[in-house]
This record gives sequence, C-alpha cells and structure tokens, in this order.
Amino acid sequence: MKRSLVLALVGLFMSVSASAGLLVEPYLGYRFGSAENSSTPKTEYSYNSPLLGARLGYQFLGLMAGIDYSTSLGNFSLTEKSSGVETKDKYTSNTFGLFVGYDFPILLRAWASYYLSNTLKGDTGSIDGDKYKGSGYGLGVGFTGLPFISLNLEIRQLTWDESFDNSTGSTTKLTGNSEVDVTEVLLSVSLPLDL
Repeated sequence: MKRSLVLALVGLFMSVSASAGLLVEPYLGYRFGSAENSSTPKTEYSYNSPLLGARLGYQFLGLMAGIDYSTSLGNFSLTEKSSGVETKDKYTSNTFGLFVGYDFPILLRAWASYYLSNTLKGDTGSIDGDKYKGSGYGLGVGFTGLPFISLNLEIRQLTWDESFDNSTGSTTKLTGNSEVDVTEVLLSVSLPLDL
C-alpha cells in the first residue's frame, strides 16, 4: 500500500513537471494603427508596418505568463493630419510589457497584456530623435490548429502621454486633450515553444 502511494505521488509530480516549462514564442506580424488626440484642432495619425516580437515566460497546465517585446521592422511612414494639412514622416517603434494567458485544449489560446513602455521615435529630418512615449494594454487570441505555429489577432489600446523634442532637449507631459489615444490591430504568425 505504501509503495503504491509513493509510486502514485511520483507519477503525479512527474506528470505535473512535464506539463510545465519555459515558453519562448517569437512572432512576425503586420499592424494597422490609428491615433488621435482631443485637442483643438484635433490631430489624427495613421500607420501600417511589419513587426517582429517575442513572448518569453512560463507555462503550466495551460496557464502562461511572462514578458512581451516587439519592435518595428525598419522605419515606417506615419501620416499626421491636423486642420486639413497632412504630413508624412518616418518612425520606428518598440513596445515592452507583461502578459498572462491560457492555452485552451481546443486549438485556441488567449492572452491579455499590459504594456509598460511604448515608444515611437522619429527617424528622419526635423523629427529625427523626437519621441512619443506611453503605455497601454492589449487582448489577443491565437488559433493553434496548424502544426507548430499559431495564427494570432491582437488588439492594442495605447496612450502616448509624453513627448520629447530632440532639437530643444525638452520633455513635455501630455495630459487631458493633448494625450494621444492609439488603437492597433496586429495580425501575426508565431512559433510557441514550450521548453
């Protein structure tokens, strides 16, 4: 009886530890972004760009948690429209955050992210080195019916609440109507590895 109990406990612990592990998930995607502030006159922004990122964390019995980092692949055009005047400039961006999610046994996974840092950096001409910074959150879902890969859709809601002007070296806190509210839709393919 004692021996059977010990064997059962050893089997239980081995099966639990076999289902836990390091989660490494590189992803490649394309995002569609739009943003605006509520000041007068209103300024609207729009952009599309390829994105490269990775989630690194821990997975146990379907639950997963860790960090998420993504960056634009090269610079991209951001269109700014204010008072009927439209300008285009080149920018790069990166986002860093924390995520928690669940990998369902029915070919589906879902996660929520909180982005501690979101930076948009000017890359050309008079805006070279200028930055917008902020934070936000995201919700994602992935289809895991294909071998080894996940097809993902993620919605990100971000806020740029700080502006840095490289030419003057000054940082401005954006509050109230001057804050920029950003919505991004990200379509990606990832390789979730449970090591």
